[in-house]
Amino acid sequence: MPPKISVIIPTYYRNNLLPKAIESVLDQDYEPIELIVVDDSGEGHAEPVIQRYDEVQGIIHEENGDWNAAYTSGIEASTGEYVQFLDDDDELLESKLTKTAEVLRENPDVGVSYCGVIKGGERHYPKPKVSGDFLEEALAFQTFPMWTGSMLIERDVLLDCLPLAGMDEDDDLGIELGDTDLKIELARRTEADYVDECLAAYRQETNGKWTGPRRFEKVKQNIEHQRELYDQYPSIRRELLENWHQRQARYWLEEKTWSAEAVSHFLQAAYYANGLTSRLKCGAGAAASLFGRPGWSVAWAVRNSVSHS
Repeated sequence: MPPKISVIIPTYYRNNLLPKAIESVLDQDYEPIELIVVDDSGEGHAEPVIQRYDEVQGIIHEENGDWNAAYTSGIEASTGEYVQFLDDDDELLESKLTKTAEVLRENPDVGVSYCGVIKGGERHYPKPKVSGDFLEEALAFQTFPMWTGSMLIERDVLLDCLPLAGMDEDDDLGIELGDTDLKIELARRTEADYVDECLAAYRQETNGKWTGPRRFEKVKQNIEHQRELYDQYPSIRRELLENWHQRQARYWLEEKTWSAEAVSHFLQAAYYANGLTSRLKCGAGAAASLFGRPGWSVAWAVRNSVSHS
């Protein structure tokens, strides 16, 4: 008999979306499957949906936890050799489990198998460099479409990653580190391979939680949590921080006509930049942003004109 796959779906007040996620699992052509839905509402909000399906094992949290608590409950209750995570607003496409499981079965050194993803109507295919040893790509936040819903993970490897400390919610910011920290932990323990097809759909609704400053705080939290690793890869840390400070600068210029935050982020990007050329570009961005969005827009238009001439 093929290895059992445990699919874990955490849910939080999304009864309108949950059925499609559940049915995308039940429609898979793989057997055996163990389907676990973890209701993290703290009040059994998803129970009416869970009770519709005899195939679903429900776990009802008495108190609201977080990403960490929901997935940890599911992992600990699972009995499969492989584990598939699936957010309640995403779905698995035809043969996703069969094809990613085949990769794990045929490659003993591989503990993470993933596939391409359909997101916003666009197809995102796996990157050849995100296979084998993928630690540097994980540290650089360059693994997509390897993501929670596209991965199939050996349970023993996943158990070794517990506790999922990187997923804890920050009490001050109210945000979580998300799946990047998990991918870093997986990369420390195993190798990855992929199916070159889009077999999962990312249906996430528009959510400001991971945009702008909040998204940047997540990046900084990941770097802090994995400080010892980033100390071994200083160039990756510098490039990551340079990139994200530039993104923040542009974000603030889009939000405000003039922004001190934009100037500050450009200067910090210049500090982290590798090489004189990058520092000069970031410095020029800081100078242009002193004149607000109009100054930045003119400088950006000139830069594009020069680069294409």
